[in-house]
Amino acid sequence: MGRKMNLPRSRLRHTIRFRLIVGVAAILIPLIGLLNFNQYYAAQVVRKQVAQSNQSYISLYMNQVDGQLEDVESFLMGMIVSDLNLSMLDKHLDEADYARLKVQLSRNLTNEIARYDAVDGFLIYSAFDGGLIEAFSTRLPYPERQAVGEEIVRLLNEFPEQQGIRGRQWLTREIEGSFYMLRLLQANEGVFVGAWVKADSLIVPLKLIDLGESGFSLFVTNEGQPMMHSEAVRNNNIDLSFASGSYSVTGSPDRYLTVGELSRKGGFRLVAIIPEQSILKSLFDLRQWNTAVSVGSILLLPLSLLLLRKTIMLPLRRLLSAMKRIGEGHMQGIPEQDSSTEEFRVVNDNFNLMLSQIQELKINVYEEQLSNQKAELKQLQNQINPHFYLNSLNILHSLAVVRDYKLIQEMSHCMADYFRYIFRSGTSFVSLGEELQNVRNYILIQELRFSNRLSSTIEVPAYLFQLAVPPLIVQTFVENAVKHVLLLDKPFTLAIRGKLESGEREPYVQLIIEDTGCGFSDEVLSVLSEGASLEREDGTRHGIWNTQRRLELLYSNHAELKFSNREEGGARVVIRLPMKMCSKEGEENNA
Repeated sequence: MGRKMNLPRSRLRHTIRFRLIVGVAAILIPLIGLLNFNQYYAAQVVRKQVAQSNQSYISLYMNQVDGQLEDVESFLMGMIVSDLNLSMLDKHLDEADYARLKVQLSRNLTNEIARYDAVDGFLIYSAFDGGLIEAFSTRLPYPERQAVGEEIVRLLNEFPEQQGIRGRQWLTREIEGSFYMLRLLQANEGVFVGAWVKADSLIVPLKLIDLGESGFSLFVTNEGQPMMHSEAVRNNNIDLSFASGSYSVTGSPDRYLTVGELSRKGGFRLVAIIPEQSILKSLFDLRQWNTAVSVGSILLLPLSLLLLRKTIMLPLRRLLSAMKRIGEGHMQGIPEQDSSTEEFRVVNDNFNLMLSQIQELKINVYEEQLSNQKAELKQLQNQINPHFYLNSLNILHSLAVVRDYKLIQEMSHCMADYFRYIFRSGTSFVSLGEELQNVRNYILIQELRFSNRLSSTIEVPAYLFQLAVPPLIVQTFVENAVKHVLLLDKPFTLAIRGKLESGEREPYVQLIIEDTGCGFSDEVLSVLSEGASLEREDGTRHGIWNTQRRLELLYSNHAELKFSNREEGGARVVIRLPMKMCSKEGEENNA
């Protein structure tokens, strides 16, 4: 039952096992794919909704920032137009008046800065003395304010005509590791007014929006450089170079959703960075469930195949194996086992019942064949018995005509022994010794008949006498040989030899019958080599066919009968029979 059925690949796809595997895979693979697609689609929907929601917040706050910056610009432009003190800076005033003018301008800036919470500093720059008139908020320390003022002076001294400085938008500058937005406007020749604000100051209100535990917001330059949280951006490999009004998912190992909005007033934008884990928190349970289902489905595939193998494939394999053994001639049923299913139990029981019926039918047919063979064998032997009997009566009649009473007496005694053997030999096997003794009686009768013309020799070892042979198996060919004595004017010699030979499966006894007669004609040898029947002119079959048929019935294909001619002249018959010991009852041994 444990033998594997090795099938070619072209037939393997037609097996139940292959189709079951394909069927289970055809169900599980689309299911796993659908679960993962559903998870992916749900994540995309949540990302889009979160991005749209946060995009609204970012756009709203960016508009507020732009509005504050626009108010600062309006103040600066109004001061250029309406402040008479500012227009006096380019006049040639004495030192005292110039000092009073700067103090007045500084007082005006100080008064105004309290009205603009978003601004960290106002300034007025005069190229006449290279100095700044400044007003600051209290948020930033003095060293930082001083560093910003020095950078502005440097920009105005080195690049007074630079388009970016005199443009219509706020500038972004990195000063000592921090980013600032600058706005500079030219009031008169050599006179500039401006304002500046630190990026961190503008982002403070946005920190009130919930962006997750590790989320944050920041300003980014148009080139994608972060103005704050640069370390967090760098450590998480967050890409900030995306278009305004869109969102992207970036970062590693953790993933982040980035949403941004460009400023109308400067070359920067506001970006919110939201950890994906926080926005997909509700989906992580679904993802874990999908993962568990996918892994469980993959593990379920071999378990399902094992179950199918136990419930279907193994019982089916036992059934096929039993059918294969029956095809090879081994009539063995399916062993009694606890079948996994009621259907296979019923199939096994009915299969064994059918097999037992086939065996019983086969035995009946075999017994009927044996009965027919025995009847045919009995009929063949009955054909032999009267054949020689009639010939013997003809011989006695011939001797009586010539009145050779002594020879009649000897011949009658030999004939009595001979026919005693013939009439009691209605069996399938006799001993070789008995068969040879009968042949001696027959030859003696013929020697009495053909005095000085017939001689014979029998050379068979005594240890072969107890071997079982069919009755009259030798006598038939001796009789055929003796018939040729009538056709010859010269002496006729008959020789019988026997020996034991080894075969491939079992030993054989070989009996050789030779004579010095005319031998077989080519036509007769051709017919005999083909196993065909020789018929007489009256339509009766030849005794050789009778012997061939008896050997076929008794030995099947294990006995052999060969016919040939001797080189010196005469016929040669070789009989090879499987070695079989004769039972104690001798001639009573029936096949």
